[in-house]
Parts: sequence; C-alpha cells; structure tokens
Amino acid sequence: MEPLIPDWPALPRVFLSVRDHLPRPPGQDEGLLFHDLSLTELIHLSANAERPVAVDVDSVEGLASDSAALTFLAERLGIRIVITRRPALTLRAVELGCLPLLRIHCLDSTGLERALDGHPGTPVGTALSPGLILAHIAERQRRMLPPPVLAYGLMRRNEEFDAAWTAGAASVVTSAAGEPEGSGPGRRNHRADRGRRVQSQNMSLTSRTSGTINLPRKS
Repeated sequence: MEPLIPDWPALPRVFLSVRDHLPRPPGQDEGLLFHDLSLTELIHLSANAERPVAVDVDSVEGLASDSAALTFLAERLGIRIVITRRPALTLRAVELGCLPLLRIHCLDSTGLERALDGHPGTPVGTALSPGLILAHIAERQRRMLPPPVLAYGLMRRNEEFDAAWTAGAASVVTSAAGEPEGSGPGRRNHRADRGRRVQSQNMSLTSRTSGTINLPRKS
C-alpha cells in the first residue's frame, strides 16, 4: 500500500511530556508527546496543540492498539509520529505515512539485544526506554538501533540530554514540570485513574469488530 502521506515528519530535538494538560507552547525544535492519558483527553488536547505531536499508542486508555486506531490518529487527529511496543503496528503506521517508533524497554545490554530481535528495522525507528541507558551501552549496540532514536524516559537534567544526543539520540523526552518520564516499575498507573472517565463518554473505538469510530453527536 502506498503511504497516504509521503513526506514523513522529522523528530524534534526535544519532546515535552503531555498527560492531562498542555504545557507551555513548544519552542523551536520542540514537540509534544501524549502518553498515559484517556482517548477523550487525547482528542481534546491534540486539537489545541501545536505541532509536531507524537503519541504513545499503547498508553492511551480507550484506544485499541490496532490498525483502525492508527488510521484514526493519522486521518482524524493528524498525529503522524507514533510509538508502540507492537512490531506489526509499526509496519501499518508506515503504510499510513506515519513515522513509527518501536518502544524497547531494557535495563542492560543483554535485554537490549533480545528486544531488538523483534524489531522490523528501517524504516521503523526506535524509542529506547529508559532513555538514560542509551549513553551507557556499547557503541556496537548503539549502532544496532534503527534510527531515528528517541531517548524515552527518566531524563531531567541538561547533562543527561547532552549525553543522549552525543550517543546518537535524535530526540529526548522531558517534562515541563521537571518530573521523570516514561512508564515503568514504581510509576503510578495513570491509565487506571482515568478509566471511569473514559466509560462516561459517549465515545468508543470498536475497530476489532466493525472498524468504526463513534464520536459524540452535537445537540
């Protein structure tokens, strides 16, 4: 299938984390990364967000991690940078003209090489979590990461960003509030907190059965 949008977006040098509210307007070479929020919040916030925008698909409550969800993100919300742990989903994102990043979580070099076994490779990029590890793995292993590489999570200080960029990251994720980013052990489950709010909305993504998306009707 030919890409719907042939000119792929480039990663900004810095992504600002977004959960339940928009931070300050992105500066030059900055973008917004939506994660750990509900589908309702994603629709509302992305409509008022300045581009470039990315979304961690697997962390959005109420959004199925499948092909119909990607089509909704790309065609309805205009989000063209997507992060997911599912290799098959990254390939579908390529078909839709999106820039996909396969999220890889590892804490040591052995875990990294095992995680890379399922990576589709170019043109799918890599979101490495926690991002701090990028500067501490061997050069040989850094060369194994299909670009572009996003250093995703647990990064707060300028020296950490500089180390990630020096190690080959095209982009890093940080929080406007100064909190460490990225889901992992010990983090609060933001998706569970918002589950009841999602159920109260007249909105569903039923892609597994009919591939349709129902949004609230205006009265």
